[in-house]
Amino acid sequence: MSHRLLVPVLVLVLLVLLAASGWLAVHAYRDRRFQDDLRLAREDLEAERYPSALERLDRLAQSRPTDGEVAYWLGVGSMQSGDLAAAIAAFGSVPENDPRAAQAALATGRAALDLGRYRIAEAALERAARASGQVGEEASRALGPLYAVTGRTDDYRRLLLHRIERLQDPTELLRTLGEIAGTSYPVDGVRQALDDAHRKSPDDDRVWLGLANLEIRAGRFDEADRWLSKCEQSAPADPLVRLARLHLSKAADRPLEAVQAAAQVPSDRLSTIEKHRLRAWLASKAGDRGAERTSLEAVLAIGPGDLAAIERLADIAAEDGQVERVSTLRRRKADLEAVRERRRVLFAEADPSAHAAELAAVSESLGDREEAKAWWRLAERKTREPSTQSAAAARIKALAVAPSEPSSEDRNRTVADWLGPIVAKVEARRPAPASAAVPVYRDEAAIRGLNFTFDNGRSDRRQLPETMSGGVGVLDFDGDGRLDVYTVQGGAFPPRPSQPFGDRLFHNRGDGKFEDATEAAGLAKFPGGYGHGVAVGDYDGDGRPDLFVTRWRSYALYRNKGDGTFEDATKASGLGGDRDWPTSAAFADLDGDGDLDLYVCHYLKWDENDPMDCPNPSKPGLSYCDPRLFPALPDHVFRNDGGRFVDVTEGSGIVDANGRGLGVVAADLDGDGKLDLFVANDTTPNYYFRNLGGFKFVDEAAESGLAAAAGGGYLAGMGIACGDLDDDGKIDLAVTNFYGESTSLYHNHGGGVFSDRSTAAGLAAPTRYMLGFGIAAFDADNDGRLDLAQANGHVNDYRPATPYAMPAQLFRGVGSGRLADVSDRSGASWSVPRLARGLAVGDLDSDGRPEVIILSENQPLACLRQADSTNHHIGFKLVGDTSNRDAVGAEVAITAGGRRQIGYRHGGGSYQSAGTPLLHFGLGTATVVDRAEIHWPSGRRQVIDKMAADHVYQIREGDPEPKQFP
Repeated sequence: MSHRLLVPVLVLVLLVLLAASGWLAVHAYRDRRFQDDLRLAREDLEAERYPSALERLDRLAQSRPTDGEVAYWLGVGSMQSGDLAAAIAAFGSVPENDPRAAQAALATGRAALDLGRYRIAEAALERAARASGQVGEEASRALGPLYAVTGRTDDYRRLLLHRIERLQDPTELLRTLGEIAGTSYPVDGVRQALDDAHRKSPDDDRVWLGLANLEIRAGRFDEADRWLSKCEQSAPADPLVRLARLHLSKAADRPLEAVQAAAQVPSDRLSTIEKHRLRAWLASKAGDRGAERTSLEAVLAIGPGDLAAIERLADIAAEDGQVERVSTLRRRKADLEAVRERRRVLFAEADPSAHAAELAAVSESLGDREEAKAWWRLAERKTREPSTQSAAAARIKALAVAPSEPSSEDRNRTVADWLGPIVAKVEARRPAPASAAVPVYRDEAAIRGLNFTFDNGRSDRRQLPETMSGGVGVLDFDGDGRLDVYTVQGGAFPPRPSQPFGDRLFHNRGDGKFEDATEAAGLAKFPGGYGHGVAVGDYDGDGRPDLFVTRWRSYALYRNKGDGTFEDATKASGLGGDRDWPTSAAFADLDGDGDLDLYVCHYLKWDENDPMDCPNPSKPGLSYCDPRLFPALPDHVFRNDGGRFVDVTEGSGIVDANGRGLGVVAADLDGDGKLDLFVANDTTPNYYFRNLGGFKFVDEAAESGLAAAAGGGYLAGMGIACGDLDDDGKIDLAVTNFYGESTSLYHNHGGGVFSDRSTAAGLAAPTRYMLGFGIAAFDADNDGRLDLAQANGHVNDYRPATPYAMPAQLFRGVGSGRLADVSDRSGASWSVPRLARGLAVGDLDSDGRPEVIILSENQPLACLRQADSTNHHIGFKLVGDTSNRDAVGAEVAITAGGRRQIGYRHGGGSYQSAGTPLLHFGLGTATVVDRAEIHWPSGRRQVIDKMAADHVYQIREGDPEPKQFP
């Protein structure tokens, strides 16, 4: 290059260098200025000078819109100043590859939760949870409650398992994981959280999904459908919404809808065991017992601790007459129940990890593989015993081989594809539409003169007897053919030595009104006390009903003198003295000698002078204690020896070491002609004392299927309803239980074999979040099928987590053993919140439509009367001769309108209450009963033909001519 050309080039290079250095200088200056402003903004944040900080950060964000650090601190500043929406927007600008991205996602999730924006919160927290270290752990802790409140239990379990793998000592998380299934779901608390989120963010479809899942749990299927429809409009392809639609269809017992929903759910969204459970249920709806059995066996191959599958297999075996198979399955279930109870005890220990190896083995036997692995890993770390370490290592290796789970191929298939031929079988069986007619009631207690309020003596100490008291009975005490009402009273607790007689006897005047006859009947002069329940029975066989009342530390027996008055026969009958804590009772001829014996439930050992204080977990003050904290008291059975009751408990074979008895019914449950006893126990196995004859009994609850629920766990049994609830001619039992447990319906196969069909009957979902007490089976609408009335109310005030006062419920029998909750269509009286305890049913005005009487704590007595009905009825008052005078144990079969119905005269029932002594049958449109067959307890059989409907008949044993009441 020539010298002439070189000079301009050098000049140009020099100019470029000067420009570059100037640009670099400017850039360096701007960067220093940027960093200075960012530092000052952070200092403002630390000093809580939020306006200044946000002004600087906004300016910096405009100059560098993609800068992750600025976006992050802008989000922090917005959050600290209370502008959560701005914080979410700022955090959302942090790039995914920024080192603060995980922290920003965590902060976004927290802010979105506060705003009720669950969709944004879920996505942000799931991103943050994938991070390692403290951020990931904090995000997981926040994500868990979000899954729980939106009803996604499976996602919550998976999250807990993921967290467990990260921790050196995951004891508390393992305890939480093990308790998820057994913990009562706080419906009201969850509803409050979701309602609050919906108020803040009404368009958030994750909140809608949470509300839908909540309504599915609560059995409000129409409401669940409404929320899911909104979700589907917002996000039609959302797999979680499609899965919820499948869950709704199954919970609501809509197999056709379930098949349609299954065609929209990817197969890998359900685990293999869940798909086998679904196939088993659909097979049962299609009537394919073989396919159902195969699917249930597949369930147990993966999850050997699935008690519901074992129970259903026992149910099928019973239907097929496979007695030995039933016995084998029931033993297997009983063994697993014991294992579950052992796990509960170990979880209650201060340090369950001290039993890590045992808990690992327990989890394995229950089929909880992931929990078992975690417990084995913990055992391996905590022990110094080489044998334990070796065993733990071997089990961890064995459990690493997972059972069949969804494969990659499942992502291209739907659940319906996986289900196979059973789909077509379900579609071929379309059920006939059910009648929508329901009986309508109104509360007429006040206008009828039934003015009574039960005082439970609630104190600041919250003594446990206060929350368990209260009963009501119906009887015709003066023999005029009309039912009267007896109410038990509580009062101050502990009762004063001079506590006055507080019970009330209401006389039925026959004009629709009642009058207080307590004084006139001579009852008011008797010693008082703190009342619990009442039973009615003609114990002396003189044709007049007598009263047995359970009170705190005492019994009372009031003998009906026949002149409209009673005498206190407690001491003379051998029933005096201290009787600790009795609850429900039943009169029944247990030895077949023609008089009524007596069974009395007893609860637990409570010291009223030095009561235990149990803190209320949801608010300041005390709550009523968990009954499992106290030793159980044994029940007692008394033989009637000429009007004197002799305690024969010890020699009768009735062994009651751990039961906390609250309800009892006496009926011939195995069809052998002898009266058996079923006892509902609180938190321990129920009892089924089978009558062997000669006043000898044996408990066969576990073998019979009556000890526990189908899905496992000993329930908190309260009241009992008794009757043929599925029209097969055998006595079924319905038992109310605690909040979160559902009312149990035990189907009678005959021969002392029962199956829990609560879910199949449609009873489980609507009662799951009720705490039931009194219950009765009766034909409310006179259509020839038994219905159920249930009284509800919590024992503790844990609001807002759970409801306290609760409405009663009416379930209408709709055929095929199913019951439909018609409470919301049966009048406003079924929506009144109550702390209900006792419930009794009886036709007080003799119009053929039985009233429902509900006694509640510290609320007026309710008497629910039904409006007019066009259906017909017939009633029977049975009078024994050779048999006991009350004919307890008698069976009446009627034929009318081409249908056959069977009714049973049982002893006891409900909760601390006594229902009508009459047998009532609804006849539908039939106006004549063609034939009535009475099988008396003595063995005598009596047949009466052609009886006009809409009357009550007195039938005396051996007398061929029935007496018609007006």
